[in-house]
Amino acid sequence: MKKKANNWLESVDDWIGAIALSLIVMLIGANVFFRFVLSQPITWSEEISLALFVWLTFVGISAVMKRNEHVGIDYFVRKLPKGAFMWVQRFRLFLLLAVTGVVFVYWGAKLAIDTHWKVTPVLGVPFRLIYMALPVGGILALYHLVSVLLRKDRSFIYQEERNSDDASFDR
Repeated sequence: MKKKANNWLESVDDWIGAIALSLIVMLIGANVFFRFVLSQPITWSEEISLALFVWLTFVGISAVMKRNEHVGIDYFVRKLPKGAFMWVQRFRLFLLLAVTGVVFVYWGAKLAIDTHWKVTPVLGVPFRLIYMALPVGGILALYHLVSVLLRKDRSFIYQEERNSDDASFDR
């Protein structure tokens, strides 16, 4: 039973991202049709698309963390000796944990709480529902980062699944 719950938690960010992206594409496509063919634009489509894009972005951070595919400039780090490389990788994970916890979870939740009075201009949807993407994405990202730290297989942390034609990884 635990495995099933774990699988659900592992893929929730992928599902949220896929649904948000699908809805954005369908909504903008429909709005283009309504605007240029029927001359009746969907007035609320921009608000919903923007809200879905915010959710896609911040929950997408979690999906990227899970796969270790976030953007990084690590040319010089990869040239370091193995010991220094491992220290930098540990520091990188600690920094990711700290930034994710403080910026996304804490400040994101604070932003959502502090803007409880603010609503979107057309639909009157509380911005709190849009801003909740920050702490939700942050919590999911923290879950993935902590699960990486608790793994016995450290290949994710040390990026040992490297491109075989890159000689700098032959340590």
